[in-house]
Amino acid sequence: MEAVKVSIIIPVYNIEKYVERCLDSILAQTYPHFEVIVVDDGATDKSAQLAAKYVLRDTRVRLLHKTNGGQASARNLGLEQANGDYLLMVDGDDYLLPDLLEKCVEKLELGTDIVVFDYFSLNHKQQQNYVAVGISAITAGTAPWNKMYRSALWQDVFFPEGLWYEDLGVVPFVLAKAGNVCKIDEVFYVYDQSREDSQTNTVNTARYKDILQVLAHLQQQIATLPDVQTDLMAGMYLEQLGYVMTLSKSSTIKNKSERRFFLQVMQQELEKVCPHWVELTHKPESRQLKKIRRLAMRCYFRGYFLLGDMLYVWPKKLKQIGVNK
Repeated sequence: MEAVKVSIIIPVYNIEKYVERCLDSILAQTYPHFEVIVVDDGATDKSAQLAAKYVLRDTRVRLLHKTNGGQASARNLGLEQANGDYLLMVDGDDYLLPDLLEKCVEKLELGTDIVVFDYFSLNHKQQQNYVAVGISAITAGTAPWNKMYRSALWQDVFFPEGLWYEDLGVVPFVLAKAGNVCKIDEVFYVYDQSREDSQTNTVNTARYKDILQVLAHLQQQIATLPDVQTDLMAGMYLEQLGYVMTLSKSSTIKNKSERRFFLQVMQQELEKVCPHWVELTHKPESRQLKKIRRLAMRCYFRGYFLLGDMLYVWPKKLKQIGVNK
């Protein structure tokens, strides 16, 4: 029997409607030399019982139980138990396309440290949107699941627990310290955003401080690398506090005073690390799009919410309406 090559880590918490779809997609992989580490994070539904059936069905599947501590703690337990040369992390409500392992292992066997790939985003109407990513610590995305890693990269590296946005505190660091990152321009993963209670669809301004703590954690991690990457951190702050929190998240805050306070904090924290954010080029984007984004950010920071929405939010909504017709 050939040794385990890939360890697949799946945190599971109250996803009984999705866990079988996820595990079926893994067992249907064309590459067979893997182990599946399902971590039951204290689920109160039938998620763990459903996963247990797969343990009986296939010896490559293991099921670990723990008290509820959040996705980060579940992934960390999985990392401690992993035996494979390579790592793949999967969210239990998502699923894989059949040749993910085969195509990625092929690249890793040639000496690549991380393989990045594109994915489908699935909305509440079950419509698939192709999401193309880059290979840098900023453009590859902060999610751990659209990448396969050489396991050695994760030695003594763990997700910060008890915080939202925990991926941001680790994944860019692992990408930054990798010697060789490659990209396969194919979709291998389906990211299901259709659940109303998924973290992506949940807006909670009380948790905005978590992203500041996670970015501080990332900054500490980056500082341990041989070449201190100050440009990387400036870019990460611009991407996360500017593009994600200011442009994408703040428009969902209906209370004006709450939104104004939220944006003041985002601006202050952004300008501490990236005072010249207006001029910074942190990732490939057209000159026109960059100009619109920076202008919209300025509007939001100055309290001109309607103007900012007209510049950035409304065009995206109009485009989406056109696509859905």
